[in-house]
Amino acid sequence: MDKKVISIEKRKQLLLRLKRMLMKNEGALLQALQADLGKPQMEGYTSEIAVLLNEIDFTLRQLHKWVKPEKKYEIKIGYFAKITKRPVPYGRVLIISPWNYPLQLALLPVINAIAAGNICVIKPSEYAPVTNKLLKKLIHSHFTEKEICVVTGGAAVAQRLIARGFDLIIFTGSHEVGQKVYEQAAAKLTPTIMELGGKNACIIDETAFKEVHIREIVWGKFFNAGQTCIAPDTLYVPESIYTKVVEMVVRTILNFYGEEPDECSDFATIGHDVHFKRVREFLSQGTIVHGGKVDASRRSISPTVLTDIDESSEIMKKEIFGPLLPIIPYSSLESLLASDLLQKDALTTYLFTKKMDQIQLLRQNLKGMVSVNKVIHHAGSSQVAFGGIGRSGFGAYHGEAGFSACSYQQTDYRAFNYKYLRKKYPPYYDHAFVWVRRLRRWIF
Repeated sequence: MDKKVISIEKRKQLLLRLKRMLMKNEGALLQALQADLGKPQMEGYTSEIAVLLNEIDFTLRQLHKWVKPEKKYEIKIGYFAKITKRPVPYGRVLIISPWNYPLQLALLPVINAIAAGNICVIKPSEYAPVTNKLLKKLIHSHFTEKEICVVTGGAAVAQRLIARGFDLIIFTGSHEVGQKVYEQAAAKLTPTIMELGGKNACIIDETAFKEVHIREIVWGKFFNAGQTCIAPDTLYVPESIYTKVVEMVVRTILNFYGEEPDECSDFATIGHDVHFKRVREFLSQGTIVHGGKVDASRRSISPTVLTDIDESSEIMKKEIFGPLLPIIPYSSLESLLASDLLQKDALTTYLFTKKMDQIQLLRQNLKGMVSVNKVIHHAGSSQVAFGGIGRSGFGAYHGEAGFSACSYQQTDYRAFNYKYLRKKYPPYYDHAFVWVRRLRRWIF
């Protein structure tokens, strides 16, 4: 790697080049996303291309603030000090991205890494072959290998890349694969950012039982056929309105996708065969109130509502990551939080309510992010640090958080002496120790 730090102007040029690449090839990218995941054009653009363009625009506007050194001063007995803190790029960043958002989750970390002055290597998931092939072609035709590089392949390729040694690794994917990546990176003491997803509970109370909220929940759940790390995983509903909510959810699904969702161009397909098999097995773990139609030839599972689910079943323990929505009744938020049903360190927990005390109660009992009366939208905001905790991962990126995550703070400490303190040095005297204890704040 060239040890010379990439200039701010060069970083801006790289970001603008990436923006032009996305805009110029928008149609081809949307076609690739449709080929891999059956993504509707609207979902492909809003969740992949638009998010990236917005992140680039935001970064270009704010970059001059982020790179500005921070200066502080200290006055002590005998000297004063000037402290300068400046963000420095790690160097080479390896980005291992998943298949469910093969464009956004490959390039959004790149935007943050470039802004911080790094060189990027992308290892996309092999389960999005059409998008990966196009992405590799576009990146290599717009950037040099000393700027951005794409390396395709499976798990063995990722292992070889990690073994080569990088200065920072950003991984997005499953908990199981993430743990293997983390263990291999730890052997080289490589800093990592892990985005691992989880079971994101969605809780609604009586005060929020409105059609607009149900539409929001259904949209978020079945967007990209449920294959979103921050999708509402399971819906928890008060017993008093349980039947009404289930009926409204079903009506909303019909309004969105019709009687034959497998023929609807606004509904995506399952990403690959292995995942299709995994999601299909969940269908038998509850009563199918709506949906449940499966087409293996198209890797299609229709939007499905499940009830009467055993708390010990696999679907209640594992992230669904598909178009299946279990709806579970609860008596009170206190009892729900006291149970083992909620993953307390999920990537996001959604709450639909008008009651501030319910919001506070949820925040006090959870480790992860809480989103009130809206689903998914926070992940598209460059103002929000996106990241998990515990089982849902660690580290965060997007916007300034991404810039900070892709750089480390280098500190310069410069002292200017104006008085010699003889008694600070050996041999030490008892009376000097007394004064040091009294004046410690002004000496050290």
